Amino acid sequence: MITKRFRSVIFTILLLLGAEGLFANYAFYRIVTNTCKAYRITVREGEMYFGKGENNSDKFYLSVNSNRNNFEMALIVGFVSVGQAIKHQRSLVKKGLIEKSEEPTTAHITVFVPVTRHKMIITASATADQVVKLANGKIDSAEFMRLIKNSMVTL
Repeated sequence: MITKRFRSVIFTILLLLGAEGLFANYAFYRIVTNTCKAYRITVREGEMYFGKGENNSDKFYLSVNSNRNNFEMALIVGFVSVGQAIKHQRSLVKKGLIEKSEEPTTAHITVFVPVTRHKMIITASATADQVVKLANGKIDSAEFMRLIKNSMVTL
């Protein structure tokens, strides 16, 4: 028969093994939220999530709201925030705090723009390397927009 103490030890071990992934996702979401908040772009955690693509590559989806005239800034801030979160994940791996980085290969940003009664929707996607370069300042926003122009869709 399994004793209470043995059950609690097993539960603790399972909790610690699973906590690494939870910490990584929480840290990723927190960095994205805080970076957007610094630029006065509001993001709720329900508007961002990890998903699987057609070829089983990890994707990160983020939806943000913009004002009427600053949708380009909201789009860039969304990508910068994902880049900052990826950089943070990589630094946690280097420090040995987590074993595997929870970083997506592609970031998809959706911006809702209140132009008329119905909101205009702009979506774009970029690779993880592109958003990290943008976050590091290795490419400027104009060059980044040229890189992702073929992925942009307006609905």
